[in-house]
Amino acid sequence: MNPFSVKTPETLKAEDIASLFIDVYSDFPRLLAQEHTFLHGARGTGKSMMLRYLEPQVQVAAKKVSSARELSHYAIHVPIKSPNYALSELERLDGSPYWLLAEHFMICNVVLKVMGSLGLIASVLNDDKLEALEAFYCGCRTIFESCGSEINVNEDLASVQGYMDAISRVLKSERNNAKRYMANLAFNKEFQPYENALYGYEEFFLPFIRLIKSLDFTPNGPIYLMVDDADNLPVRMQKILNTWVSYRTTNDVCMKVSTQQRYKTWRTTQDVLIERAHDFSEIDISAVYTSKHSSHYYDRVQSIVRRRLEVNHISNSDPLKFFPENLVQREKLDGVKRAISEKWESGSGVSSRKSDDVTRYAVSDYMKELAKSKKTNTFSYSGFKSLVDISSGMIRYFLEPASRMYAEIVASGNIQITEIPANIQDQVIYRWSEEYVLEEFDRLRQDEASGYDHSINRIERLRNLINALGQCFQRKLLSDDSERRFLSFMVTKPLTPDVQNVVDLATEWGYLSIKSIARKEGVGRNLLYTLNRRLAPYFKLDPSGYAAHMSLTPEHLKLAVEDPQAFVRERLKRSVYSGEFEDNQQLLDLEGL
Repeated sequence: MNPFSVKTPETLKAEDIASLFIDVYSDFPRLLAQEHTFLHGARGTGKSMMLRYLEPQVQVAAKKVSSARELSHYAIHVPIKSPNYALSELERLDGSPYWLLAEHFMICNVVLKVMGSLGLIASVLNDDKLEALEAFYCGCRTIFESCGSEINVNEDLASVQGYMDAISRVLKSERNNAKRYMANLAFNKEFQPYENALYGYEEFFLPFIRLIKSLDFTPNGPIYLMVDDADNLPVRMQKILNTWVSYRTTNDVCMKVSTQQRYKTWRTTQDVLIERAHDFSEIDISAVYTSKHSSHYYDRVQSIVRRRLEVNHISNSDPLKFFPENLVQREKLDGVKRAISEKWESGSGVSSRKSDDVTRYAVSDYMKELAKSKKTNTFSYSGFKSLVDISSGMIRYFLEPASRMYAEIVASGNIQITEIPANIQDQVIYRWSEEYVLEEFDRLRQDEASGYDHSINRIERLRNLINALGQCFQRKLLSDDSERRFLSFMVTKPLTPDVQNVVDLATEWGYLSIKSIARKEGVGRNLLYTLNRRLAPYFKLDPSGYAAHMSLTPEHLKLAVEDPQAFVRERLKRSVYSGEFEDNQQLLDLEGL
């Protein structure tokens, strides 16, 4: 079994998640707080695994507790990647009919997930819990009937599963009633009244949740409703979810909502804005794990890789030894570092500390040597630390190429795998980086073409932006400037709508990450965009970090999305090797982080 294989968390068993997951909640303590929380992060940052790990059956499998009753909260995973949440027929409705039916539909789907989770807990119960389940069923019947549902009173309820199935059948029946009504809308021009039950948040959902809490085998704390990938909801359904967030019901229900930074609205069905701190808290995984001051991400990946190697009985479970560096390159880099150290000691250094000069210029000077002999393609990105850097704070961006590396060795017939040789690492990581620039853009073009008349132009402008930044940063790395390692740029003024649209698309698809930084003037904040380090091998960049960021104006970015080569000429102040100033070139505005 490939120890680095990536599986959708929704398909993993509780035991698999318990064995593979590394506790990260010390990095994100607010996720466990009794409050509504939005968890933001690009695809592959581990949001779904984090949410699923909180489920009671996973906590029991991980031996955190012996039974669900011991937990301080009851976490229920509700993935939104399902056709049950986005029906085109529903979008035909407007006004109150839409809000009533859409909320009913959402509640049916969510409560069915709740019942699925409750069924897993109840499946291990003895028959002595039948009396408690009978009381729960009677309470549910009362709620159902008050909302207009018809109940079959002749059902066989002589078992735990019997009670679970009876309640779920009512929910599925009402969901099917709603789906049939919406399907009929497509064949009727005239408005048709809806004559079945309607479930609302206050009339149905909250009373139902309180019944769940009253059971003597469930956690007596609040329900943590973990709505995963909520940006897949239609905008109006996002407003319904925001309305639930606006309710002060955290003693009973806390919304834990994950997004991929594409959540489109923060307004309720009444068009009221929900506010951070007042109505909910926010966590940005990317901001935590891409901070240059944080070593948490490196430590987490190391723990995850070690755990996967141990679970799969790999004899060498040390990640640094399993993913070794290119020893020839390391020896040459050590020589470059010695030369920089000697230069600093002779009084020709740039920084106030020798170690700063070594960190800043070692890779740059080595890259320049390779460039002179046209061998930059031989630069090795092998080694565990380098692969962690390239993954850009997204654990999937480590596991995916690692899985390919492992598969390459297996395909060669090697069955006793104790390490991934440096040459295999480089072959895979170069190919994987190239895909992000070539194949991913082609896929984006096809995807966008179905929804935008101007899609081809928009994707080409995105490609231009990424090429412009990558080429500019690579030229700076090969320069003789005091600052050479760039992976980020700062925007000090608002961008024009067309350029902002391209930058937003780059952020949405993970080519750029965004955060705000304090202005040097001490008033306000600027936006800082960082290039995804997965692009480092393609553009021959140093993924280990950056010592400065580039300040760009709206005019520069407009030029970048239209003409990458012109942007590079405009932004470079020196020729690549000679160190001479080029004519009529503006100086780069550099600011240390």
